[in-house]
Amino acid sequence: MKLAKYAVALTLVATSAVVVSTALNSAGSTSVRPCTGAQLTLSHGAPQGTAGTTFVPVVITNHGRTCTIEGVPAVRAVLGSPAHPLGPFARNLSMGEMPALHVLNKGKSVSSALGVVESGNYPPATCLARDASGVEVTLARFFTARYLRMPISVCTKRASLTTQLIVVGSTGF
Repeated sequence: MKLAKYAVALTLVATSAVVVSTALNSAGSTSVRPCTGAQLTLSHGAPQGTAGTTFVPVVITNHGRTCTIEGVPAVRAVLGSPAHPLGPFARNLSMGEMPALHVLNKGKSVSSALGVVESGNYPPATCLARDASGVEVTLARFFTARYLRMPISVCTKRASLTTQLIVVGSTGF
């Protein structure tokens, strides 16, 4: 009797393994590939102000096949082209949060709200404000150092820009 129970248990385990393996292989064959830099364009939306900070959506649009994208853009204020960095990278306000994997169809967008703190809010000695001609945006494995024209004033001695996880749509929120 014990041998029969053991045989039934082994058969169930083997059958379950085949079903799970088949399901994983099917999902893998229809999975969507990550976006490539060649199919993505960068733009910005209309700024929205709050007490001392202006939020500008940094918009990433897919112009190619359906793909996946995730993460937090690394953003730095720059002057001119070729770009000369002005101050530190934007602070990531999403530290500790898990990025969502977004499936991005052709013509659809994701965005991140870039916070631009009013440089006049800081004492001149701790800020050293400068006018930037734009920002350079990098999104991990998807694209690097893309220039986005966006005249802003930033601190060069401290981070006066913030960024966060990308979200669906073009508003940054």
